[in-house]
Amino acid sequence: MSYRYTSISAAPVGSANGYKTSVNMRASAYALDATAPTFGARHVTCTRSVVVAGDTPGTIVLVGKDLNGQTITETLVPGAHGVLVTGTKFFASLTSATGVGWIISGVGDEDTIVIGWDAINAVATGSGVFHAIMVNTTAAGIITVADANGTIAVLPSNVAVGFYGPYDVAFAGYLRVEPAAASQITVMHTGSKPGTWSA
Repeated sequence: MSYRYTSISAAPVGSANGYKTSVNMRASAYALDATAPTFGARHVTCTRSVVVAGDTPGTIVLVGKDLNGQTITETLVPGAHGVLVTGTKFFASLTSATGVGWIISGVGDEDTIVIGWDAINAVATGSGVFHAIMVNTTAAGIITVADANGTIAVLPSNVAVGFYGPYDVAFAGYLRVEPAAASQITVMHTGSKPGTWSA
């Protein structure tokens, strides 16, 4: 079997406003500040700030690409004031975010929104096989491998340079590989289109 690979050199971190810093909610498209997370595919998040009670909340329609470069869409429903809402699809990039059905109580009284991504880093989605990890420099922190069913493996902090595997474990839903600190690693797997990401 041939395997694809994903290179990772940093711990994944979330950014609450990575795609869009605070902006008035509206029923139209937002100009994005960034179009992709620092690396990997992530869930999109949004947080609403209520300015004056009376706005009629709407939704945010997201359009972007998955790890295979295919177009995906998702609709987020912003929550109450200060509540972080997280989507369920993994976006490798975001093409657009559009407010729908939002009605303001008055000009100058608009609620605001920020749009970002979480720290859950998918290197593949769907189903496939997690084969192995090559640690290229001594790991600065633990390295966790998981899928939709739970943890598959945890490499300890300060694990030495070398090849770890073969695991050859089937994953379902997605394959997450998350170093807790900056570590040069290469993940061998089947599944989504491979890529190389670094912060």
